Amino acid sequence: MKSGNKVLIIGSYQGIGNRLARLYLNNGDQVFATYSRLKPKGFTSKNICFLKLELNNQKKFIVFIKKLKKIKFDVALFVAAVDASSIRIRKKYCMWNNLSIVEFAKMLSINCFSHIKILEYMMKKKLLNTKAKMIFFSSLAGSIYNRGKLKHNKKGGDLIYRISKAALNVAVKNIAYDFSDTDYSIVAIHPGWVRTRSGGKNANLSISYASKKIFNLIQNLKVKDSGKFLNYNGITLKW
Repeated sequence: MKSGNKVLIIGSYQGIGNRLARLYLNNGDQVFATYSRLKPKGFTSKNICFLKLELNNQKKFIVFIKKLKKIKFDVALFVAAVDASSIRIRKKYCMWNNLSIVEFAKMLSINCFSHIKILEYMMKKKLLNTKAKMIFFSSLAGSIYNRGKLKHNKKGGDLIYRISKAALNVAVKNIAYDFSDTDYSIVAIHPGWVRTRSGGKNANLSISYASKKIFNLIQNLKVKDSGKFLNYNGITLKW
């Protein structure tokens, strides 16, 4: 994939989204990056535009889409997510014996619905090039097939987060199928266990390493890959 592309990154304040923004800028691309509260710091390039977007406020989605005007995006990365460690979520009510419909709705809305709704708006307004790549950042935590089969799996944990990522996976698979007669590439990816705020300091991948692998994966993504659930290194995962 050549440089000079227009890239949208939903969630760029920190972690992988922030690092990917820098990689695309270094590649000579034009980046449009969102943040929910604090504007990311340390960017000096004139090729980046920051836009505020609160994924838990769907009434403002249309305002956000209008700010994109008539830009034709080549790449759209849906990175932002919350889990039980987020300051927006009450962890206690994401666990068995204390499940809350409020936390469930909040997490499902941010981690799944907000992304597919924004994509729907983008398609309606024709804000995607005909060969656009749409990448949804999911997690192995949302894999139904792999639950309980991985070495690190334990019983219990953030049930609502797992459900929200499984819902995102279903959405990606269905949307990719619905647009299988186009040249779009629509995939879900597992970024790996990364040393981010949510991943923790014991994770086995650095943000820099994981982001570079993901960047390369996206660069080499083909239409035939649409509808897949991919690991950060390009290996196909089971849903």
